[in-house]
Amino acid sequence: MKARSGSYPGSYPGGGRLAAVPTIKRANGAGSVYRTAAGQWVAAVTLPPAGDGRQRRATAKRRTKAQAMAALRTLIDGPAKTGKPRAAPTVAQWIDTHLGRQADRLKPHTHEGQRSLARAWIVPVLGRVRLDQLTGDHVRALHRAAIDAGHATTAKRAHALLSAALQAAVRDGLLDRNMAQTVGPPAGRSETRPALTADQAKRLLASVAGDPARSATIATALLTGLRQGERLGLESDALDLDRGVLTVSWAAQEVAWAHGCDGDGCGQSRGASCPQRVTPVPASLEARHVDGALWLLRPKSRAGWRQVPVCGPLADRLAAWLAVRPGAPHGLVFTDPAGRPVTRRADSAAWRTDLQAAGLPPVPLHSARHTTATLLFELGVPPETRQAILGHSAATTTAGYTHVAPPMAADAMSQLGGLLLG
Repeated sequence: MKARSGSYPGSYPGGGRLAAVPTIKRANGAGSVYRTAAGQWVAAVTLPPAGDGRQRRATAKRRTKAQAMAALRTLIDGPAKTGKPRAAPTVAQWIDTHLGRQADRLKPHTHEGQRSLARAWIVPVLGRVRLDQLTGDHVRALHRAAIDAGHATTAKRAHALLSAALQAAVRDGLLDRNMAQTVGPPAGRSETRPALTADQAKRLLASVAGDPARSATIATALLTGLRQGERLGLESDALDLDRGVLTVSWAAQEVAWAHGCDGDGCGQSRGASCPQRVTPVPASLEARHVDGALWLLRPKSRAGWRQVPVCGPLADRLAAWLAVRPGAPHGLVFTDPAGRPVTRRADSAAWRTDLQAAGLPPVPLHSARHTTATLLFELGVPPETRQAILGHSAATTTAGYTHVAPPMAADAMSQLGGLLLG
């Protein structure tokens, strides 16, 4: 069928390949941006003549006009001034830049976790590779390094961080494509998170029954599925035992001091010792200082800000603890014997001690949350109800805050309470 003649972007009478778009005229020395007949955008600047007098140009090919314009600015700031093409940053340099940009968007603990992940895996394997020379084999080498060390989940996390950084480079016009997306995440199963069985959970609860503080702490961990920070940041005002509900609206997090000397060099190795020390809590994040290094931060998602049913047996243990709890000037439910906030380290150490005393395997504290999820599953609680109780954002179908614990969630937690404490 003969192509119709006419004019529309990228066509010419008779059809065929996309016609070249005329060069975008710019001031002398400001470079140019044009589109090739194949549809690719090119940024170009004229460089000073070489020693033999021949004219030279630095170019950068991009998929979109916006990317080409961004690349043009990079060329003007680099090759056009020095006469030498600017080398692309290394993966290590770009990861550092990317994470620096994320500092005011992420919780301090999350941000430091990503930096630690980059230092441990991405930089040692790929750090010296130039960003524009990164290949699929490089990405696969990162996968193999973590998987061969027995860290399948870490391999997936490192891949996700690398992919996010490369996508930022694409947006900035430094890359044409995200090689991590092209390769895809590593295959294989993630490590299975350990969980206590129902019998083991019963044993643990029975073992601490004589200690009001530990009894309330362990019961809350197993019968609500709260994250450690959510439990340690639970305020008395957020606990309504008459209605049988607790509100998760804050998470406790210890934030280390950082240097505030802007690199001038205060002579101190630790941020806490810097005369101009600062707390790296992003201004965009709602936070409250509690005591020392402890802060209360809002949950990471709207799904995390939720209400969780408190079953009768759990309410009894919480009431017994609150009756003997020492003065709590910060208004927290769980405190140490002096009424001060409980640190994550002390909380984790007490968990290990309780497990040992009950003759149970040394599973990590996060296993309490995984135990809740597993037992709710075994009780036949629907996935959407389990996810709502645990505060998973994937279960959020509408934005906003749920003011009343759904009846299905309350019934599910009653079943769990009956299983472990009935």
